[in-house]
Amino acid sequence: MKEDAEDIQLDFKGTADQLTSLTINEQETPIVFEKEHIILPRTLLKEGKNDIRIAFTAGELGLNRKDDFLYTLLVPDRASGVFPCFDQPNLKGRFSLKLEIPAHWDALANGALDNEIKVDTRKKLTFKETAPISTYLFAFTAGKFQRITRDVGGQEMSMLYRESDVKKVRQNVDEIFALHKTALDWMSGYTAIPLPFEKFDFALIPDFQYGGMEHVGAIFYKASSLMLDENATEKQRIGRASLIAHETAHFWFGDMVTMTWFSDVWLKEVFANFMAAKIVHPRFPAINHDLNFLMSHHPAAYGEDRSQGSHPIQQPLGNLQDAGSLYGRIIYQKAPIVMQQLEFLMGDVELRDGLRAYLQHYAYSNASWDDLIALLDERTDHDLLTWSDVWVKSYGMPIYSLVQYVDEDSTSLTLQYQQKSRPDKYWAQATQLAVFYPDTILRMPVFMEANRVAANIKLDSFPLAVLAHGSHQSYGYFPMDQRSKTYCLDSVSTVGDPLLRGLMWVSLYEELAHGQLGKRAFLDGVLAALPLETDVLIRDYLLDALQKVYWRFLKPEDRATYTARVENLLRQAYTTAQKPADQLAYFRAFYHTASSDTAMQELLTIWECDQIGPQLPLTESESVDLMAEMAIRLPDAADSLLALQYTHIRDPDRKQRFVFLMPALSGRVAARDSFFQSLKLLENRTTEPWVVDAIGYLHHPLRANDAIRYLPECLELMEEIQATGDIFFPTQFITAALAGHQSHEAADIVRRFLARRPDYPYRLRNKIWMAADLLYRTSY
Repeated sequence: MKEDAEDIQLDFKGTADQLTSLTINEQETPIVFEKEHIILPRTLLKEGKNDIRIAFTAGELGLNRKDDFLYTLLVPDRASGVFPCFDQPNLKGRFSLKLEIPAHWDALANGALDNEIKVDTRKKLTFKETAPISTYLFAFTAGKFQRITRDVGGQEMSMLYRESDVKKVRQNVDEIFALHKTALDWMSGYTAIPLPFEKFDFALIPDFQYGGMEHVGAIFYKASSLMLDENATEKQRIGRASLIAHETAHFWFGDMVTMTWFSDVWLKEVFANFMAAKIVHPRFPAINHDLNFLMSHHPAAYGEDRSQGSHPIQQPLGNLQDAGSLYGRIIYQKAPIVMQQLEFLMGDVELRDGLRAYLQHYAYSNASWDDLIALLDERTDHDLLTWSDVWVKSYGMPIYSLVQYVDEDSTSLTLQYQQKSRPDKYWAQATQLAVFYPDTILRMPVFMEANRVAANIKLDSFPLAVLAHGSHQSYGYFPMDQRSKTYCLDSVSTVGDPLLRGLMWVSLYEELAHGQLGKRAFLDGVLAALPLETDVLIRDYLLDALQKVYWRFLKPEDRATYTARVENLLRQAYTTAQKPADQLAYFRAFYHTASSDTAMQELLTIWECDQIGPQLPLTESESVDLMAEMAIRLPDAADSLLALQYTHIRDPDRKQRFVFLMPALSGRVAARDSFFQSLKLLENRTTEPWVVDAIGYLHHPLRANDAIRYLPECLELMEEIQATGDIFFPTQFITAALAGHQSHEAADIVRRFLARRPDYPYRLRNKIWMAADLLYRTSY
């Protein structure tokens, strides 16, 4: 080594007693372990390749152990919680793996299986060495799985799964494999690069923390996201296709070309979502895909971007241990909208060719957003550096002034609106004005490159309404004047274009969220429109909006005045819908909102008979969710009903989940208190989706008065959850806790908690602000 060389530090988030021996270039040396680092003395190292051998006991931080299976989950920096390594994305390595497991288990890893030796009740598996990958992509799972292997159009794939319902497996398996093949073919064609890794397998894991994780050669999915019930809704089917496309796209964007540092973690996610939106088009020819993009991205992105916790898409990151806090809807939902705008600026072919050059140049290596934008900037006349500075590196979103009507003469009118959110930044973007008249709707494209935008329209009278957010490509808060709000609420169902109806509803909800539209007016509009809505995407959006406004915007006394009307509408809808999937969508909304004695008896009858309608059985998973809602509403009978539900569950994984949830659903306050206190122990938070569900049940709006005393302790737990939980857990945990509350007291608890901690971690504070945004806006 050079004289000025320094010792090298290997990351290991373990303890000294887990380290047994260290050999460097065939010389055994004492182990020096300091602050989660193994020190490799420079005196024993040489330039070029070194041979480092460490005997150690693997850590548990990234291992998720169940009774009869386990799996790794190492993103963003948990690989060093299992084995010593350079745990950062810009240092890639080749991995080989050997496992010894029970003979009746199966396993899946990054590399292909090279050798298998069975000895009595055990077997040893050796997997081939991988191509260069980052440590967070190293993965394996082992356990009591079933395996299906197929050759689909020349691509061999294996799927591990645990679902015990043979009929459900049979109903889903063909589509699961077909969706993966469709995504692979599309990505290979778009990028002009074949599958960049040796194999393509996947495992369906019960209650996996994420929807999916793009491990090279071994994608892990939440089993329920892919194994759908027979009468799954169109929204669920599109969601499955999008998830598979998203994880498949990562093999190119993220796995082959990886961000240099986790400050650009959004870079891999934006392309996965952006590509997924394109990939699913051919599988759903009857779906309006511009509308699907709008509904899938804008409402969720606005929900975070309008809050005090808004942040840039690209965020600085000093310490890798904070990388998990970067994830959120601004990355997953806002960033694809921004990427769509980039495609509009450059042109779809020009962007595609630029991305091909990017992938080829940085294959099996690392690149930053700045590397990409510099490459693309050379291929267009637009100033992409300035564009990126505003859309990617600045927080918040454009906020516009109200449309102004300016008379010029008796036959001319000028419509004017202006960005007013940030004097130092201007969000250049394309949108459309939708101008409504009694017998026509004018759609006027506008590209906003200046602070003031004007559109001139020749007319004999004022329009009935103007919708400034008239494009699924535009992003921001476009306030509506009172005339336009009234017209849209009254007439949205008469508009023939589903995309325009969707844009009207998204704009109306933003008016509600910004306090510019009454909650009763909005809810009345939803209830009037639902029976008339024919598009399933808008229908599902309205059902979600109905439940959100019913539980989060209405005071309890106001809610009571709507109960009968809501129940009657949803009962009529789910009992008369022609398609089982439509019945199911309405039925779910019904049992999530119903509370009357009549409705509870109706639901008990359905639960006892396992039949929603003549052509719609009540599946096991649906039965569990239905019972959870009934237990909250029938506290005196809850424990006996829960015990009965337990005896009805056949799937062992679902049964374990239900056992965990039972005390959170109990009608006894003491049982719920004891359960909540148990969550303070790390060992009781290991299956994070269960914990999030349980917290949501504890804090259900019908239990808000009892549950408010949990809020200070939930907030106190956040830093520990951030340190010990996976990347989405802190946000999901506090969102589940706050979603059931509306009171000023609850809002003040959050405000006081943050006010008393001026040095509270910045990104964790943002997560709480985001989760509390609707509480702040709707508290009474």
